Amino acid sequence: MSPTLVTVVSFASIVTFMFVAQLSRMRGVARRGETLARSRGLAHYIAYFFVVPYIVIAARSGPELDVPEPFRWVGLGLIVLGIGFALWSIATLGRHYDLELEIHRDHELVRNGPYRFVRHPIYTGLGLHFAGACLATGNLLLFAGTLLVTYPALYLRARTEERLLRERFGAAYEAYARKVGMLVPLL
Repeated sequence: MSPTLVTVVSFASIVTFMFVAQLSRMRGVARRGETLARSRGLAHYIAYFFVVPYIVIAARSGPELDVPEPFRWVGLGLIVLGIGFALWSIATLGRHYDLELEIHRDHELVRNGPYRFVRHPIYTGLGLHFAGACLATGNLLLFAGTLLVTYPALYLRARTEERLLRERFGAAYEAYARKVGMLVPLL
């Protein structure tokens, strides 16, 4: 498998994700109520550094492991599958999707679609996407960045979102959280 293929698939999938995410966000903002609560801490700014792993992928910076070809193909599949799962999640959220962590006047607790399996499926999908990129490239810098920066950043955003959702939905969210894993099904 050529490194160019991995780079093209990685970039094409994240560009598709960002295009759909921005379009969904614009549509959602026009169809929802006023913002009641918003998080502005570190979790808010994490999304602005999203481009860094793709620079590592494209530049092929850092040492690379000699990953067997079948595992590279599995990685490539995870790159696409993760983005597909995240896009399904955005479509399911509909007007509630936003890049900012906020609660709206008419906010609803979404528990259908991928939200039946995990409470934060967008982050789960992005996590799969990055795991696939690590496997497909064998890049140790990407692997270290994913484990030490990307995954903790996704977890921080999920925890911040959890706080807002718990404040808004109280017991209903607690009951949902007891039944559905945060980022990994059944955990």
